[in-house]
Amino acid sequence: MPFYRFLAIVSVCLFILQSPACSSARPGAPSAGPGVAASPVAQSSAGPLAHHTVDSVEDWTFNGSPGRIIRTANYRIFTTQPETVLSARVPGFVEAALERYRTALSTPGTSLPEPELKLDTFLMRSRPDWVVLTKSLTGDQADLFLRIPRGGFAFGGKALMFDIGPRDTLAVLGHEGWHQYTQRTFRHPLPIWLEEGLGTYMEGHRWEGPSGTDVRFLPWCNVERFDQLRTVEAQGRLMGLMDLLESTPAELLAVRDDRALTFYAQVWSLTHFLAEGAGGRYRPALGELLADAAAGTVTRRVAQAFGPQRAGAIVAQRRGPAVFMAYFNPDLEEAGREYDAFLRRLVQPGSRGPIVAGESPMKAVAD
Repeated sequence: MPFYRFLAIVSVCLFILQSPACSSARPGAPSAGPGVAASPVAQSSAGPLAHHTVDSVEDWTFNGSPGRIIRTANYRIFTTQPETVLSARVPGFVEAALERYRTALSTPGTSLPEPELKLDTFLMRSRPDWVVLTKSLTGDQADLFLRIPRGGFAFGGKALMFDIGPRDTLAVLGHEGWHQYTQRTFRHPLPIWLEEGLGTYMEGHRWEGPSGTDVRFLPWCNVERFDQLRTVEAQGRLMGLMDLLESTPAELLAVRDDRALTFYAQVWSLTHFLAEGAGGRYRPALGELLADAAAGTVTRRVAQAFGPQRAGAIVAQRRGPAVFMAYFNPDLEEAGREYDAFLRRLVQPGSRGPIVAGESPMKAVAD
C-alpha cells in the first residue's frame, strides 16, 4: 500500500474516534505504559542516543521484548527498537516537531502552549508488538486501528508507531504528532479540514548538518501531496473550497478511489494558502484561530458571526464552512476564487523543482 494511502487511513481513524471532548479534555497523569518494567535508576544516554535532547534512558520490557524509555524535556519515548538510525533520531525529531507545532503558524511573537504533561510516544520494532500495544491502549476500539497496515496513529494524546523505515516513520510521526499535541493541549477542536491540513503541513522535513543529524521542517517539501494535486488538476477533478470544507476523509475513503488522497493534498494546499496566499491577508486570522482553539474560545468568535445558540454545535461538528467564514472570509465565493487561483498557480510548470527543494514555488512561478 502506498505511503500516503495508509496515512489517509490513519487520519480517517482519527476523524471517526476523536470527539470534541477528547480534544478539550485534560487527561490525568500518564501511566508508565503497558507492560512496563522500568529501572528506578536512569542510565546516562550513550552511543546513538547521545543527543542534547535526551535527559535519560531506562530499561523497559514490553510483551517479553527488551526496550527502553527515553525521556526528553517534553516526551517519554517507549521503544522496543534496537539502537538504529531511526531510534537515534526520534528524540530530537519529536522535540523539534513540538517547537514547530507551537510556533510555525502562531501569531508572530507568540507560541501555542506547551503540553502540561510529557507526551507518550511508542515506537515498536515490529507490527506484532504494535498490535499488542494497540489492543492494550484502545480497548474495544482497537479493531478499527488494527486496519492500519503500516505506520501508526495518535489516540488520546499518545502516538503509537511501528518501524516502517526512517523516512516514512518520521513523516507519519510529524503528522500524527500534530494530532497528539492538539489532543493534549487544545481546549476546542479545530475543523477537520484544518486539523488534517496542519498534519500534512508538518510532514515535510529534511536532515541536515555536518553529520546529518539536524532536522529541518520544510512544509513545502511534500512531493507526494504536490503530485496528487497536479494529477487531479490535469484531470479537472480539483475540489472547490465549499466541497473541501464540507468533506470528511471517512466519507471520501469509503468510495474506494483517490478522493481521500485528493482531500489530503488539497487541505495541504489550503493550509499553505491561508499561511501565505491572497497577499497574506489570511495569515493573521490563522494564528488567531490556533490561539483560540488552544484557549477554548473559538465559540466566542463563531457566536459573533452565527449567534450564541449555534456556536457550540458548529465548533463540535468540525466540518462545514462556518468556522472558515467566522475567521477568514464571510464571502465564500470570493475566498473560493482566491483559493482556486492559488491552486492553479501552484501546479503550473516550473513549480515542482522548488517543491523538491522544500521552497515555496509561488515566487518561482511568478518569476
